[in-house]
Amino acid sequence: MKKALCFQCKKWSSDIKVCEHCGYIISQEVKDEIKQKEHDRLHPPKPPSKLKRALEYLRTSKNPFLRLIYYVLMGIWMLYAGIVMIIMYIASMAAG
Repeated sequence: MKKALCFQCKKWSSDIKVCEHCGYIISQEVKDEIKQKEHDRLHPPKPPSKLKRALEYLRTSKNPFLRLIYYVLMGIWMLYAGIVMIIMYIASMAAG
């Protein structure tokens, strides 16, 4: 049976998560879980923007014309990102 040393009361506890003598949280996983819950409570997730909702609607639409619009927009975006990457590559080669 594993035992853990409590850092608050300096006694050995048979429960490796919470001290059975003083109730101090020993386990780092439990501490992280509590911290994550507190962070989630203080910083709730933001709702998706109008653009994200519109793109998701276009992507999942049953209308083939709307899906075509989505894929054309994504193609244009990928072409733009590719051109920017090539320009950045050329600029870094010139500087290096």
